[in-house]
This record gives sequence, structure tokens and C-alpha cells, in this order.
Amino acid sequence: MNIVVLLAGIADPKWPLPPPTLDPQAMRAAAHLTLSPFDEAALETSLQIRDIFPASTLTIAMTGGAESEALLRKAAAFKPTRAVRIDAAPLHPWDPRTQAAQLAATVRALDDAAALVVIGREFGDYDWGALAPSLATSLGWEFFGLAQHAKREGTALTLLREQGSLEETLTVSAPLVVSMTNDRRNRLRHPLMKNVMEAKRLTFDVVTPPAVPVALRLADITPAPPPMRAGQGKLLSGPLEDQINELAAYLESWRMPA
Repeated sequence: MNIVVLLAGIADPKWPLPPPTLDPQAMRAAAHLTLSPFDEAALETSLQIRDIFPASTLTIAMTGGAESEALLRKAAAFKPTRAVRIDAAPLHPWDPRTQAAQLAATVRALDDAAALVVIGREFGDYDWGALAPSLATSLGWEFFGLAQHAKREGTALTLLREQGSLEETLTVSAPLVVSMTNDRRNRLRHPLMKNVMEAKRLTFDVVTPPAVPVALRLADITPAPPPMRAGQGKLLSGPLEDQINELAAYLESWRMPA
């Protein structure tokens, strides 16, 4: 089974965010990057599938600029068949359908025999969650969302997800895009130190997504207007009973007529 796992990375919440700018790519370049929980789930699940199907190939592809290579190096410490960076500059993150078409063409260029694409459920589209199913549509493949775990049953791969009190499983029998959510069963393992040291010496190919017809064009990015306030805030003080009475009087002024 040929597997392609797509990673994006996020700003590490353990570090202060860079000053806001009108250029999202510049902000990303200035941030400390880490894998999101969904990136980690996608990577770990891909590694699990490779473990249970030893003949599998695994391609790790990370979107981003040069700032992403340190993060890609960490992923490459898990010894994939290939690790590449997808140049994010030509991508259209505000238009999931267009971006999905670009990534679909890139997946085919990376491995025309790929039968499984694994991706975090909120990959690269600012939490919309629209990219993964759009990618499946662009590839013409089936889609399985919110997956939590993968296992082997006989010669088949089975994917699992939980919906409330129910457990759903799918036996993979066709090319498939799988979007992963984080779960205790897909927490990312630690790489071997010798592989970490080897990954530090790697150089990575950079793949440029092709131009595709654009459905939505970004007209402009402008600062958000400051919120309009109806009144000034007030800090209540004094004995608790006085605070309650003052708050009640204030809320009474907002009461709608009966």
C-alpha cells in the first residue's frame, strides 16, 4: 500500500505569537512551528499502517516555506520512504476547492501509485475542516472522516471512528482519503535518536503545486475594525450584597417591556 501523509504544522502555543501582520506567510515564518494534534494523529496512523503492512511505502509531504523544514526534519526522523516540502506560496488557503485541486495534482506527482492519503481533519484551512473532503473529491476517491485508529484484519486495513456511543469501522478496499482526529490510540511515538541525527543531515526536494482554475480570488487583506462598544465597563466593588444589587439594577435597565 502506498501512503501519502500531508502535514501543515501550526504556531507552537508554548511560544509567544509573532506580531500580527497582513501577511499570513510572514507570520508563519516568524513563528515557532510544531505539529498540530491532528498532524500528529495523521503521522502516527500512517506509521502504524506501514508497520502492519511492511510492503507499504510512506511519503511525508509538508506544506510551507523554508521555515517548515525544521519541522519536516522531525517528521523525517521516522524514516519514511520519502520526505518532501510542498511550497505553500502558490496555494489558495481561502478557497478549499482550489487548494484541494492543487494538492490532488501534487499527490499524483509525488506517487502515482498512492492508494491512501492521510491528513489531519483541520489541515491548512484555518479550522474550516473543508479541505480533506474536497481533496477526496478532487482525486475522485472515497472519503472517511474523523478516523481515530487503524488496524489490520487478515489482509485488509480497517479504520475506526466513534460517533457518540457507537463505533464505526470501514474496511479499505479502494483509494481513500482519511482525515484523522486525535485519540489516545494515535499519539505520536518518539523516533530513535540515531534516526533524529540522520534526519538532521537530510536535504529535501521542494514540490511546487500546479496552477489550477481559481474559483475564488482574494481581493484584499485588511485589519479588522475595532469592536464597537455600547458603553464602558465597570468593576463592581464593595460587599457582595451591594455588588449583587448594583448588577441587578443595571440588568433591570435592559429588561424588555412585557
